[in-house]
Amino acid sequence: MKFLDCTVLAYEGPILRAYLSVINTLGYKVKRIIQLYNGNCKLRWLPKKLREPLLFSREALRNNYWPLKFMHDKEYTSLIDCVMDAYKLGRHFFSSFQKTYVDYSRIAEEICYFDWQDKGWEHEQLFELLKSFGKQTYLFTGGGLVPRCILELPDTEFVHVHPGFLPHTRGADGILWSVLTRDKPGSACFCMVPKLNEGNVILTEEYAPLSFKSEIATNDLKTRYRLVFSFYDPAVRALCLKHVLEKFGTF
Repeated sequence: MKFLDCTVLAYEGPILRAYLSVINTLGYKVKRIIQLYNGNCKLRWLPKKLREPLLFSREALRNNYWPLKFMHDKEYTSLIDCVMDAYKLGRHFFSSFQKTYVDYSRIAEEICYFDWQDKGWEHEQLFELLKSFGKQTYLFTGGGLVPRCILELPDTEFVHVHPGFLPHTRGADGILWSVLTRDKPGSACFCMVPKLNEGNVILTEEYAPLSFKSEIATNDLKTRYRLVFSFYDPAVRALCLKHVLEKFGTF
């Protein structure tokens, strides 16, 4: 496998699984995956080697609830296939979305866990951990706003894929605003920095809009929203990441 000198900040959810699916398909192995989870001081009596993967799996099950539910319902098969086929992501792109547990060790030289409890990115020990790694490129996969102190770590880059065509589509729910204001989805891969909108843009692009023939959930806006952010949004982000790696071979 090819080596990708990058540490993945793994916040479990469909975005993480989409990124790692692309990385795996392209034949890369990353330097490190830090599996982030909120253990909330639970199961302290268990040995660390059992406690950490168990609590991370518990978080994975919770954060992937809707993708798991949709993947096991034949009613949504045509929609999922439409996304894969339109963007040529491969027939197995969403395969990890139907699993309650995914072993990421096959695509990383090192796996470590970090229990950020209820503090998330603000956890002081997380800052110290990232600082201890020194010069590093990180792939951000979600979990909230990264504090300034982490983004200011020397000799580090934090790569993020935004689901909107920069600089025209910014903010939350980028894929929805892209379709509403530009009639097509877009994405942008860039490096996060403390000052908003000043990070280096690696690649920004737009894609052909999709037309879903299925009439599922025609009157259920919540289901539509969950479907978009379970499959469409992660796929658009992963497509941009795929093109970055194909074009540059790195971040």
